[in-house]
Amino acid sequence: MVGLRDGVTVLHVDDEPELSSLVATYLEREAADVELTVETTERPREALSRVEDESSPVDCVVSDYEMPEMDGLSFLRAVRTARPNLPFILYTGKGSEEVARDAFRVGATDYMQKGGGSDQYAVLANRVLNAVSRYRAQAESRRYGTVFEALNTAVYVLDESGRFTAVDDVFVELSGYDREDILGEHVSALTPEGAEETLSAKLDSVVSDDADTVRFEADVRTADRERVRCVGTMGLRSLDISGRSPVGSEAPCDDGKGGVVGTLQDVTEQRRRQETVRYHAKLKDVVLDTSTTLMSAELDEIETKIHWTLQSIGEFLDVDRCTVSRYDADVDGLRKTNEWTAPDADGQPASVTADDCEWIIERLRQFEDARSRDGAMLPPDASGLPAAFDLPDDAAFVAVPMVSNWSLSGAVTLVSEDARSWPNEEVSLLRTAADMLSHTMERRRREEELRRQNERLEEFASVVSHDLRNPMNVADGFVELARETGNVAHLDRASSALDRMDVLVSDVLELARQGRTVGDTSPVDLTQVVERSWRAVDTGDAVLSVSDSLGVVSADEGRLAQAIENLFRNSVEHGSTSSRPKDGDSVEHGSTDSGPEYGADLTVSVGPLDGDPGFYVADDGSGIPEEKRDRVFEHGHTTSEGGSGFGLSIVESIVEAHGWNIRAAESAAGGARFEIRTASRAPEFEVPVGHAETD
Repeated sequence: MVGLRDGVTVLHVDDEPELSSLVATYLEREAADVELTVETTERPREALSRVEDESSPVDCVVSDYEMPEMDGLSFLRAVRTARPNLPFILYTGKGSEEVARDAFRVGATDYMQKGGGSDQYAVLANRVLNAVSRYRAQAESRRYGTVFEALNTAVYVLDESGRFTAVDDVFVELSGYDREDILGEHVSALTPEGAEETLSAKLDSVVSDDADTVRFEADVRTADRERVRCVGTMGLRSLDISGRSPVGSEAPCDDGKGGVVGTLQDVTEQRRRQETVRYHAKLKDVVLDTSTTLMSAELDEIETKIHWTLQSIGEFLDVDRCTVSRYDADVDGLRKTNEWTAPDADGQPASVTADDCEWIIERLRQFEDARSRDGAMLPPDASGLPAAFDLPDDAAFVAVPMVSNWSLSGAVTLVSEDARSWPNEEVSLLRTAADMLSHTMERRRREEELRRQNERLEEFASVVSHDLRNPMNVADGFVELARETGNVAHLDRASSALDRMDVLVSDVLELARQGRTVGDTSPVDLTQVVERSWRAVDTGDAVLSVSDSLGVVSADEGRLAQAIENLFRNSVEHGSTSSRPKDGDSVEHGSTDSGPEYGADLTVSVGPLDGDPGFYVADDGSGIPEEKRDRVFEHGHTTSEGGSGFGLSIVESIVEAHGWNIRAAESAAGGARFEIRTASRAPEFEVPVGHAETD
């Protein structure tokens, strides 16, 4: 990193001294070969005094948010008043969207939320070093720029007709003309075609208005016909009649007559830097606007807002593709979830794994960005990048990590079909956008899980208030009849009602367990799980047919097996000729009463889906009427007298807990078919209302 050889001093401000000591220890250890020193204080006012001290060695401030004397944002405002460019990272346990947004608006360099575990300190150390490196590089640029400004001012003299009579060495270097060639030429020789501000016009202004000094900014044409942006001055002066040159000993002496003395300074690079600063300020506004939109999005708006965010950033940066991908640790790769592309531009492949390009996955796992100016400037271990991401020749590429709970959750990738660089300031803002996207997608996951939990609570309430009450009333009624009549046969009917309640309670408890988020997943051989599940179910005379190409799926093996077992029970108990409902319904399992023809003439098939990741379970039984396929996953939907109506509801809960989806359809033989897609497709978006494509 730039400018870190002299060491880095970090001022950590936190009202919990033990935590400050812990952070200091980890930061100094995680700084690798950089000599990093952490100073700590519990008081923001004391920290502000250190920052305001011009002799202070502080290179970066890391501050908590909630502190007794003043909060982190007030402290940040005070620091910005004293040292506007000093790196400042808000590192707080108060993780809210409003705090993050306000921190960036006030001028925070970065924002991090405290978490559990020690991995967070490596991320914090990396962000501190990156911020200080950029800060020092910018300071060096400003310092040397001031020196060069004084050294690179050209001086010239014009006679009353506007012709050059004397120029200094800096003028010769700036204009590209030999001194002999420019002397005697009219000042208009330096005017480019189509220039709005010209040196001739400034000369006329000085002469006609008898002005003392005129300051201006204009383009100057060099001897090589290049345009150079300059700031300059012109003023009437009486020249020294002693014969000495007013512009240096290298210039010829003037003849002693009056004329105009002027200066020129090349500010082309300075204006380019200013334009870059304005460009980055506009990009920052785009990132802040999209971040605010993401943070305020309702659950059903998030997909559209993510697309608008990608579109806004992509169009501002003038790139051809902007993509969000989810990181799948089981396959060590990226799966595309959202994407914006420019007209006629190709999209990113649906998945990219470490086998396709180890370089980029390894960079992302280390929370580092990956950049390529063009296809010819890739590092040796990134040779697979163009093919993995389907990049055009000479395309520029950048990927920034998305981090959630101190783990890699995905990546934002941008592609430009034309070669271009990716400056640090630009990538830093892209990382901020990636953080906001990661936060939004995690919020959506939590809210969807909460919604599913609420739906399950409503289902349980329904079971308690209705499904269990009915058999309870039946049992109570028959017991009362047995008491009144002395006929114990009524107790058999009561016992049947109690058995029904037992089935309901067991399935409700199973549904509650299956509704939880899945634990650790791992690559699972789907064929083995299918065959083991078949053996675990009473399938009677039914036959299982398994495709040879089921492959591997990332799943919680035990819960996946339970889902497949329920699907097998559903087919065998409702699809066989002996148990086929008269109306052709094929729904929940329930009755375990197997007769001599149980499962007869039934074949259950399992195979891969065509064109999508996933598999199906199908049978050649009676099938499910089309108008009832959307209802079969509802709890309580069953045609079996002894069924609970929860079997397929449990299957759906297990599938959704994995992040997959399931649908009911008709098999090729006219029976029931259940299709489980194990990865969602990248959505295709309409242009969001109010954000139409521009030419």
